[in-house]
Amino acid sequence: MTALAPPSAVSVLVAHGAMMRGAADGSVGRADAPAQGTEGLYVADTRLLSRWILEINDSTFWDVGNVREPGRRTTALSPAARRNQTHDLFVFRTQELDAAGLRETLRIRNLGREPITARLVLRAGTDFADQFTVRTDGRTFDLSGAASSLTVVDGGALTFDYTHTFRGRTFTAGVELTASIAPAVRREPVDGRFVGVVLSWDLALAAGQTQALVISAASTGGQTDPAAPAAVVRSTEGLTALARQSLKDLDSLLMPCPVKPELTIPAAGLPWFLTLFGRDSLLTSMLTRAESPQLLGEVLRALAATQGTVDDPARVEQPGKMVHEVRVSELAQLGAVPYGRYYGTVDSTPLFLMALGHVDDDALIRELEQPARAAVEWILGDGGLKDTGFVRYTPDPNGLLHQGWKDSFDAVAGADGSEPTGAIALAEVQGYTWRGLRECARLAAEYWGDQAWAETLNGLADGLKARFRKAFWMDSQNFPALAVDGEGHHVDALASNAGHLLWSGMLDAEDARAVTSRLLQPDFFTGWGIRTLAEGQHYYHPMSYHNGSVWPHDTMLAAEGMAAYGFLDDARTVATGIREAAGHFGNSLPELFGGFSRTDFPVPVKYHHAGSPQAWAAAAGLAAVRLTAGPLTAVPLTDDGGTRVPDLASAGHKGQ
Repeated sequence: MTALAPPSAVSVLVAHGAMMRGAADGSVGRADAPAQGTEGLYVADTRLLSRWILEINDSTFWDVGNVREPGRRTTALSPAARRNQTHDLFVFRTQELDAAGLRETLRIRNLGREPITARLVLRAGTDFADQFTVRTDGRTFDLSGAASSLTVVDGGALTFDYTHTFRGRTFTAGVELTASIAPAVRREPVDGRFVGVVLSWDLALAAGQTQALVISAASTGGQTDPAAPAAVVRSTEGLTALARQSLKDLDSLLMPCPVKPELTIPAAGLPWFLTLFGRDSLLTSMLTRAESPQLLGEVLRALAATQGTVDDPARVEQPGKMVHEVRVSELAQLGAVPYGRYYGTVDSTPLFLMALGHVDDDALIRELEQPARAAVEWILGDGGLKDTGFVRYTPDPNGLLHQGWKDSFDAVAGADGSEPTGAIALAEVQGYTWRGLRECARLAAEYWGDQAWAETLNGLADGLKARFRKAFWMDSQNFPALAVDGEGHHVDALASNAGHLLWSGMLDAEDARAVTSRLLQPDFFTGWGIRTLAEGQHYYHPMSYHNGSVWPHDTMLAAEGMAAYGFLDDARTVATGIREAAGHFGNSLPELFGGFSRTDFPVPVKYHHAGSPQAWAAAAGLAAVRLTAGPLTAVPLTDDGGTRVPDLASAGHKGQ
C-alpha cells in the first residue's frame, strides 16, 4: 500500500470563483513534472494551469516580501544567490484573479549602475484536470477520449485547447495566454493530457529602469461570466480581528452563480467547493444577515432558479426540491459524476423556507411565492411528511448515502455502531421543516393573501412537533435521537445535530434546557467547541470528519439557539470557545478541527484536509463575535403556541 505524504504548505489565492493553489511566490507546479498534486489555477472546477514557473537569467526566485489582499497578491522576488552574491535584477510580481482567470503584472527593475538585458522565462502548461480527478478520495475516471492541443497566433498570443468525448457527450475547455510584450515561444512535448510551453523575453533595462510586463491567462470555455461580483464596501473601524478576518474570508468566496451569473452567491469553500451549495449557501446567508444582508436574496433567487422540476433518480431530482450542488466542470457535464445539478440533500428545501422567512424585501417575498409553494409540496409529497409523518431521505448508492449536513458514509449510525434501515428521518431536518412551515404560514397570511393555507401550514407544523417529541425523544438520555429509521427505530447516537433543534426553535423550553445542558458536558464540549459526536459512541473519533471533530458552524448554530432560548451564559461559553479557537488559526476558522479537549492538548488540533476559507466557518466567526462582544439579551419571537422561536442573527446580539 502506498502511503499518503502529509500535505505540503500551499498558498491559495481565491476570488470570484477562481482559485490559484501554489507556492507563496506565485509559482505553480514543477519544471520537471507535468502536474504537481493539487496545485494549479482553477476556474469552474477545471485546472486551467498546472505549471506557471518564472525564471530570470536561468535562476529561480526567492520570495522576499509578500502582501495579500482578497483576490490579489503582490510579491517581491529576488534571484536566488549565495550569501555574498548580489543581483542587480529585482521583480515585483502582482497576481490578480477574476471570474475568467489570472492577470499577472511583472515590474522588472535594474538596481545596478549599468544597463543590462534581463532574460525572463515563463514555463506554462495545463492538463485541464477536473477537480474530481485531483482530490484525494480515490476516484478514477475514463479519460481515454481526452486530447489537448496548443495553438500559437500572431503577436505571441497562444491558446491551450481541450476536448473530451464520453458516452456521446463532448466537453471543451480552453485557456488563452496573452502578454503586453510579445514573447518567443517554444513548445514542449505533449505528455498525455499535459501541454506545455516556454515563453521568453529579452528585456533591455537602463540603469535604474523599471519595465512592466503584463501576462493574462483567461478561460475561453464560455462557462463563466467575466463580470465580477460587485465589491463589498465595509467599514472595519472598531471590528475585532476575528470579525475582520471572517468578513475577508466570506468576501473572498463571493462568486457569480454558475447558472445565473448576474447573481452573487457565497461559494461553499476551498479547495473543492467553489460553487453553489444549497445547504451551505443558505446557512451562511442566514448566519450573516446582519453583516451581509444582500446575500440572502441572491441565494434564494439562485436556488429558485435551480429548483427541481422533474423526477430524475440519477440526480435525485424531484419537483420542488432544492438543489444540493451545481457543477459545470468536465466530469459533471459528461455525466461521469452526478453533480452537474445534484439534489441529494434532504435539508435544503426546508432551509429555503426558513430563509425566506427572514427576507425584508416585500417584492422578493412575492416573487418567491411559487417556489415556496413548490417546496412545501415536495416536503409533503416526495419529502415524506404526509405519508410518514417526517421528512426523510433514502440513501443514494451512486452519490451521497447520507443527505443531511453530515454526509459521510458512516455519519448516521447508532450508539453501538448499528446501521439504520430504510428511509432516514434526521432530527435537525424536522426542526428546519417545522420552522420552515411556520415561516411560510406567516408569509401566506401577511403577503400572499391565503389565510386558509396559512392555517393548514400551522396545523402541519403543530402535528410535526408533537410527533417529533414522541418519536425522537430518548427518555433514558433526556436527549433527542440523531435520527429515526424506516422501521421507526431510534438511531440513538448522541450527536450535535440536537443543537440545530435549538437553532430552529422547535423544542419546548424544558427540552431546550436539557439539550443545552447536555451539549456542555465534557463528552460533547471540548472547551473549543461542540463535538459532532459525543465521546463513548461506537464511531467516535476526534480526528474523523463527522464523528467527533468540531465544526465551527455546527457549534455556533447551537450557541445561537441557546441565546435565543435565553440561556445566555451557556451561549457565551460556547461562543468564547470558538472565538479562542479561531485565534489559533489566524482568526480564519477552518471547516473543522480535531475533537480533542483543552486538557488533551493546549491548542486546537488541525484536520489536515479541512477547507479554508469556508463560508459557514467564516459565518460562525461572525456569530461568535456577536455573542461575545457585548451585552446579550434574548430577543425571541413567539409562535401561536407560545413556543420560543429564535430570531436568527438576533438584533439582541450587540456589538461587533
